[in-house]
Amino acid sequence: MLFVSVDVEASGPIPSVHNLVSLGAVPVKEEAMSFQIVEGASFYEELRPAFPGFVEDAMKVHGITREQLVKSGKDPREAMERFRTWVLEQASGEEKAPVFVGHNAAFDWAYVNFYFHHTGVENPFDIFPLDTKSLAFGRYTLRWHKARKSVFQEMFADLPKLDEAQRHRADYDAAFQAKMLCELMNKEPGPQFAEHR
Repeated sequence: MLFVSVDVEASGPIPSVHNLVSLGAVPVKEEAMSFQIVEGASFYEELRPAFPGFVEDAMKVHGITREQLVKSGKDPREAMERFRTWVLEQASGEEKAPVFVGHNAAFDWAYVNFYFHHTGVENPFDIFPLDTKSLAFGRYTLRWHKARKSVFQEMFADLPKLDEAQRHRADYDAAFQAKMLCELMNKEPGPQFAEHR
């Protein structure tokens, strides 16, 4: 089965008021309950603004300027068509729809789903996104406030240290979150994780 780790950066918290600024994705294949990143396959796009909303603090998070997006951002419909095509290429031969995966999936899913509908491009994902925060909360019985990337780094030795210079770049975060998904699913919860609960 195909899982697609998706991360977005936005110009504010509300789709249709604010803009999807950038979109990154990395595919993860699951076979016999083993999750592996599909090497060499990733997606990244920056989008031209479609709405007037720009929150200064949100723009500081990712550092992509409005001027940069106006000048070189992809037309939103073209970007979403390209993303849909890429997802379907990754899912070729799969019997079921690919699963959208996000870290705080509610935010990322809201933007991606809205932009598909806004641009008239069919959403290739089912309507059930997987949230890695919720997954860790349930599978590892972490307290909700501990279901964070920094805690996951402490829990999983194979998870690389976050590169703060690249953090909040959608393709980098999607790749890191793909690694998180593999760690969360491939490592059995055990007593060694008790200190993180």
